[in-house]
Amino acid sequence: MIAKTTSLTLRKSGFALLCGSVAFAVPRGPARAEEAKPLILPKSSEAIPGKRIGWNFDNVSELLTKANADEKPIFAVMITKRCGWCRIFLAHVLRCDGLNAFAGQAHFAILYAPESTPDSKESEAERDNKQFMNLLKVGGYPTTAIVSVKNKTFSPVGKLAGVFPEAVLIELLTEAGLKAGAGAAQPGQAAAAGLPVPAACGGNSPTDMLAASAPVELQRGIAP
Repeated sequence: MIAKTTSLTLRKSGFALLCGSVAFAVPRGPARAEEAKPLILPKSSEAIPGKRIGWNFDNVSELLTKANADEKPIFAVMITKRCGWCRIFLAHVLRCDGLNAFAGQAHFAILYAPESTPDSKESEAERDNKQFMNLLKVGGYPTTAIVSVKNKTFSPVGKLAGVFPEAVLIELLTEAGLKAGAGAAQPGQAAAAGLPVPAACGGNSPTDMLAASAPVELQRGIAP
């Protein structure tokens, strides 16, 4: 069952939803052989409409600005770095090729919930993520949601809490009014060159595959 929620008006209370982007930098280590391997989730710059989703990472302000400008919905997957099921979802469901048929019809994003420690301070990007998730009433991870942003109005369309196979995510996209393009994948087609077909594609249920999931750095599209 896909949850339906009501619209919320965006306010200016410290949350720069529609006024510029938030810088997000990840320190990179020395070059390694792994950098030549295919990335599990392509970045937004690598998107091909109707053929390959490009994912946005941890930049809510820019994401909402884009959505407000072109009126395409946001498909957001909200996770934490320490969540084992989140890693399974990233590695074994979100790279299923059937989802790529919706590329170009929405803004696809992976958003990390802040994990504060006594000695840490939240960055601006983390604060934006937290407020975005609070507006969606996210209570656990992973949570997948589709929202629209029009005329500075934030409107949740549907939400799923937990790990689901590809077929359920396609149902969520379809119920939100998106239609699979002509480039829909064939059953059993690999999601990326050099990578095996994920286990939870089609209608298959996700299984206990945490040991086989990729490191979080690769899941974010960043080589270790």
